[in-house]
Amino acid sequence: MLMRILGKSLARRRGRIAIAIVSVVMGAAVATALMAVSMDIEEQVSAEFRQYGANLIVVPQSDTIDVGFPGVDFGSVTEQGYIEEADLWKIKRISWRNNVLGFAPFLYQVVSAKSASATSNLVMAGTYFERDVAIEDTYAPEDPGVVTTGISYINPLWRAKGKWIEAPDDEASAMVGTEVASKMNVGIGDMMTLTYIPNGDDRANSTSCDVTIVGIVETGGNEDNQVFVNLQVAQGMSGREGKVHTVQVSALCTGCPVDTFAQEIEGEIDYVEARTVKQLVSAEMATLENFEAMMAMVTVVAMAASILGVTTTMTTSVIERRKEIGLMKSLGAERGRITTLFLIEAAVIGVIGGIIGFLVGVFLARMIGLSVFDTAVATNIILLPVAIGVSVAVAVLASIPPVRRAMQVEPAVVLRGE
Repeated sequence: MLMRILGKSLARRRGRIAIAIVSVVMGAAVATALMAVSMDIEEQVSAEFRQYGANLIVVPQSDTIDVGFPGVDFGSVTEQGYIEEADLWKIKRISWRNNVLGFAPFLYQVVSAKSASATSNLVMAGTYFERDVAIEDTYAPEDPGVVTTGISYINPLWRAKGKWIEAPDDEASAMVGTEVASKMNVGIGDMMTLTYIPNGDDRANSTSCDVTIVGIVETGGNEDNQVFVNLQVAQGMSGREGKVHTVQVSALCTGCPVDTFAQEIEGEIDYVEARTVKQLVSAEMATLENFEAMMAMVTVVAMAASILGVTTTMTTSVIERRKEIGLMKSLGAERGRITTLFLIEAAVIGVIGGIIGFLVGVFLARMIGLSVFDTAVATNIILLPVAIGVSVAVAVLASIPPVRRAMQVEPAVVLRGE
C-alpha cells in the first residue's frame, strides 16, 4: 500500500519532483566533479611543478675543520667532496623509484672561454643531456635494467634555440646560456675554445677543447650564465674522471613527502646528503592546499543550494497536499507512516538525482582536467555510491522541515477547507 501511494504521489507531481531532482543533480554533479578532480589533483599539480625543475638536490658530505690559535678563531676549511658517478644508478633503487622522473649530475668548474671576438671566465657545467643509465641491482625483478635520464627529463621547460646535445659521446658540442651568448658575442654554429687552468694559475697543466655551439638556453636563472657540455668533457678537462659535484632529482611527490625520497637516497648512497628545494616544495604544497580549500568551499555552496532547492520544493508539496495528509490522518494513518512516506519520496529523489549527478559530474571533471591540466581526469566508479549516498542524505535532510510541517496538519481544520 505504501509503495502504491508513493508511486501515485510521484506520478501526479512530476513537475515538482523534476525540480527537486534538478536541485539534487546540481549538488551531486559539483561534488562528483570536484571529488574526481581532487583524487587526481596531487599527481596533476605535482606533474605540473615538475615541469619547472628538480625538487631534490643530492650533494656529497664534506668534512669541515675549524682552524686558528687557542682563543683565536680563523674560521673553517671545508674539504671538497664528490659523488661517484658509478653510484648514480642507486637513485632509481629506492622504494619510490617509480616516482623519480629523472636525475641529472653536474660537475662545475671555472674555465677561460675564447670566441672570435671576446675572452672571459665562465662557469662550465658537465651534465647528462639524455643518457641511458644501467641499473646494476634492481629493486624488484620486474624493474627495467636501463633507464633514460638527463636535463631534458628534469627541466622540460628550458627554452633552447637550436638543438639539444643528443649523443652522450659528443665531446665537440656545447650549449650556452643567453647571457653567455651575449657576453661572448656568439650564436648557433660558432666555435669557442674552453681552457681549464688548475688552481687558477697552473697554466703548464691546463687543458683545452674546441666546441661548437649547437643551442642557446634561456631559463631565467643561473643557467643563463653557464656553458653546458657532456659530463665526460668536464671530467676529462679537470682530471675528475668519474666524479660529480651535485645531482638534481625530479621526484613526483603524490604518495609521500619529498623528505622521504631524501631519506631513502641517503640510505642507498651513504656518503651524500639529499636536500629538498624548500621554495619549490612549499609552493607546491601551498597550491595543493589552496586548491583543495577552494574545492571544499565550492562543494559546500553547491550542497547548500541543493538543500535549499529540495526544501523549497518539498515545502510547496506539503502545502499542496494538506488535504491529502489530513485525509490520511483522519483514516488512522500514524505519524510515523506519513513521515516514512515523505522520507522515502525524498530518498527516491536523492537516488535519481545522485545517478544523474554522477554522470554530469564525470563530464564536468573531464572538462576541468582538459582545460586546466590538458589531460582527462580518470573516472572512478567508487564515486557513484558516494554521489548517491550524498544525494540521498541531502534530499532527506532537506525534507525534514517540510515533514515537520506536514505533521502539524490538523485533519478537521483541513477537511473543513480552512
